[in-house]
Amino acid sequence: MRSLYKKITSSITIKNGIWLYILQFFNTVFPLLTLPYVTRILGTNNYGIFSYALNIITYLQVIVEYGFNLSGARKIAICDNEKEIEKIYSKIVTTKILLLFLSLIILIPVIILSNFTIMQIYTIGIMFCIVLGTSITQTWVFQGKQKMKFVTISNVIIRFIFMILIFTLVKNENDLYLYSFLYAIAFVVIGIVQTIIISKMLRYKLKWCKFKECIDELKDGWYTFTTSAISKIYVGIGVTLLGIINGANASVVGIYSAIQKIPMVINMAYAPIGQAIFPYISKKYKTDKTFAIKFINKLVKLTFLCLLVVIILTVFFSRNIINIVFGEEYTEYHTILIPLVIWAFLGILNNILGIQVLVAQGKNKEYSRAFFIGSISIIGFNLILGIPFGVYGVSISVMLAELLLSILLIREVYWGKEIKE
Repeated sequence: MRSLYKKITSSITIKNGIWLYILQFFNTVFPLLTLPYVTRILGTNNYGIFSYALNIITYLQVIVEYGFNLSGARKIAICDNEKEIEKIYSKIVTTKILLLFLSLIILIPVIILSNFTIMQIYTIGIMFCIVLGTSITQTWVFQGKQKMKFVTISNVIIRFIFMILIFTLVKNENDLYLYSFLYAIAFVVIGIVQTIIISKMLRYKLKWCKFKECIDELKDGWYTFTTSAISKIYVGIGVTLLGIINGANASVVGIYSAIQKIPMVINMAYAPIGQAIFPYISKKYKTDKTFAIKFINKLVKLTFLCLLVVIILTVFFSRNIINIVFGEEYTEYHTILIPLVIWAFLGILNNILGIQVLVAQGKNKEYSRAFFIGSISIIGFNLILGIPFGVYGVSISVMLAELLLSILLIREVYWGKEIKE
C-alpha cells in the first residue's frame, strides 16, 4: 500500500491527472447543482432563450479556442526550452485575441440579419463575456507543463462563489439577464486569474507577435481547430435546429438543452482523464511506442465495459433520472435520454481513437478528415430526422452521426495499423 501511494504521489502525470479530474469534477458539479434550480426558476421558455444564446456563443467560443487546448498543450509538452515555451505562449495568446475580434465581427451581422427577439439579443450580448473570457483563459499552458494544482484551486473557488451568487440572487423568471451575466462573467474572472498565475508563477512574459506569426499559428492548428469545431457542431446543432424550427417558442429548446446536460456529464467525467493522458501519451509515442499502443488498447477495453454498464442503467431508469433532476414536467421526453447517452459513450470512444492515437502522433489531418465526414453526416441526419420528428429526431441524429464517426476512426486506427500490437 505504501509503495502504491509513493508511486502515485511521485508521478507527475498521475498528480496532474488528479488535479485535472478535480477541476473537471467541479466544473461539472457546480452547473449541475444549479441546473435543477435554474430550470425551475426561469421556466422552460426563459431557460430555452438562455440555452439558445449559449448555443450561438459556443460557436464563437470554438473560434477563439481554435483547438489550442490540444495543439498548444502538445507543443508545450514536447518542448524542453523555457524560452521557446514563452514564445509559443505569446503567439497563441496574440492569435486568440485576434480571433476574439473576428468572432465579434461575425456576431454583429448574425444578430442584424436574424429574426431574434429583444430578449434573445440582450442575452446573446451578455453571454459574449464567455468569448472574452475564453480569449484570456490559457488552461492549455498548465496542461502542457503538467502543473494543474493552482489553476484548479483557483477555478474551483471562483466557480463556487458564482454558484452561491446564482442561488442567492436569481429568484424568479425575470432574472434571465442576471443569470446570464453571472454564468458568463465567471469565464472572464477565471481568465484574469490564470493570466496572473502564468505571469507570477511560471514567469512567462506576453510579447505581442507579428501578424504573420499568428497566421503561421493558425495554419499549424488548422486540423485541430476543424475537429474541435465539428465536435461543437455535434453538441450544438440540435439546439440550433430546434431554435430555428420553434422560433419564439423556446420551451422545446429549453427541454432538450436541459436533458442533454445529463449525457454530457459522462463526457465531462472522462474529459480530465483524456486531458491528463494526452501530453503523457504524446511523449510515449516518441520514446516507447510499444508501451503506448498497449496502454491505449487497455484503455479502449476498460472504457467500453464501464460505459456499457452506464448505457444499460440509463435504458431502464431514464424516466426516474429525468424526474429527479428536472421534475415531472420533463418526464414526457425521457426517452430522448437513451440515444443521447449512447452518443456520449461513442464520443468517449472516439476521443480515445482520435485524440489519444491520431492527434497524439501528430496525425491531425487523418483525424480531421474523419470529423469532416462526420460533420456533414450530422447536418444531413438532422435535416432528415430533426425537421419532421423534432426533438426525438434531433436526439437520434447525434447518435447516428457519432456512430458513423466511430466506424471511420476504427477504420483509420485499426485498419491503418496505428495501434496494432
